[in-house]
Parts: sequence; C-alpha cells; structure tokens
Amino acid sequence: MNRLISINEASKQLGVSISTLRRWDESGVLVAKRTPKGHRRYDKY
Repeated sequence: MNRLISINEASKQLGVSISTLRRWDESGVLVAKRTPKGHRRYDKY
C-alpha cells in the first residue's frame, strides 16, 4: 500500500494551497519526501 501522496492531493486533504505546502517544506514545518526527479510526496499518516 502506497502511503505517499502528491502535493496536489495533500493540498486538497489539508485545505491549503500548493504554495503553502512548498513554503512549509522549505521552513521545515511539514517536510516532504522527494522522488528521484525532485517531486514532493507527502506521507498520508
């Protein structure tokens, strides 16, 4: 079972914009995992 979701899915589930998620990632509030090509992925749990 894949626990990682895209930044788009995470923004919908959390009710915040994608730019907010990017800002949180840069500041360390909510750290994303990165794919080999650099795409952000968030843990569902």
